[in-house]
Amino acid sequence: MTDSFSGSYAEARQKFLAAARSAGARIHSYGRDDLRGKDGEELACDVAVLGADSAETGAIVISGTHGAEGYCGSAILHRWLAGHAGKAPADGTKIVLVHAINPWAFSNKGRTTENNVDLNRNFFPTAAGYERTNPSYDALVPFLHFHELSASADLANHKAYKNYLDAHGWHIEGEAWAGQSHRPDGMFYCGRQPEWSNRLFRRIVQEHLGAADCIGFIDWHTCIGAFGEIVYLVFDDEGTRERIAAMGWWGLSDGSDAAFKAGSMPKYEGLLCKAIRQELPGSRIAGAVIEFGTVDDYTLFRADRLDRWLMNEGRDDPERDLLRETYKDVCCPRDVTWRRMVLAEGPAIMDRLIEGARNWNET
Repeated sequence: MTDSFSGSYAEARQKFLAAARSAGARIHSYGRDDLRGKDGEELACDVAVLGADSAETGAIVISGTHGAEGYCGSAILHRWLAGHAGKAPADGTKIVLVHAINPWAFSNKGRTTENNVDLNRNFFPTAAGYERTNPSYDALVPFLHFHELSASADLANHKAYKNYLDAHGWHIEGEAWAGQSHRPDGMFYCGRQPEWSNRLFRRIVQEHLGAADCIGFIDWHTCIGAFGEIVYLVFDDEGTRERIAAMGWWGLSDGSDAAFKAGSMPKYEGLLCKAIRQELPGSRIAGAVIEFGTVDDYTLFRADRLDRWLMNEGRDDPERDLLRETYKDVCCPRDVTWRRMVLAEGPAIMDRLIEGARNWNET
């Protein structure tokens, strides 16, 4: 059964809220008064909370950081809630489920905020973090930016892109992906200030986890990894108690295929998950960005280029809605076997997070 998945933001929101009510969760909705969704619908980030407000252990699970990837995260939250209706969390544990932290992008089936900001490059503790010129990104602009749709040009650019990195070093790709502030029309744009979703997420952390001494987190994503693969991104340094804890919750090791080794982790800057520690420096915090792989690298290359083009040169394309649906299908495939895997594995991964955080707090 794959009915936890939705075809639109409005449908996903309705399913999440209904499942949260059935599970007895306390619901907090944070709406946007300044924007409407793709179909004129209300936009909001909804938070479902289970467990006592005074709980010492917290678990927070976030969906929709990268808009269209939220269709996968939303389905997992819906299925987990459906499976826990009538089940109270263990004493001393509080569970916070964040649905569509980036609602405009979720509704519009894209990656970035309405300002073309990559929300997962937007979280910095000081204003200095937003000054991020990136020469490596500039070097890749000829391959990543385009002005007209063309399947043949996509193929030629992908070949040229790989040839360039073969000749100059693939480290350039990792450096480019870290984020940049000087190309507002580009990918991985970190913005010049905190976005609405940034400010709201910090508020959610303070309001709902401020009393917790020990916190575990998951930020659900898609597209990293092969089709059918689950990839765990644990950004803490090797040997730290936080990395040891998170790796243990999901039975990972630095030699496993499922987790990036500490020394080869992507050097992304401005990550949403790091804001939890920025807001609650006195708490123990561990967890992971968890990715469900979806497509091959060429298909993802085309999708990333398309998403950037639709936010800029392609805003008025007459087939914009169809192209946005194409992008969504890369982030959340319609393949039944993939969706069954997500709904089988996702809730179980959440259960291990909650149990792991509770046990960690007792050590």
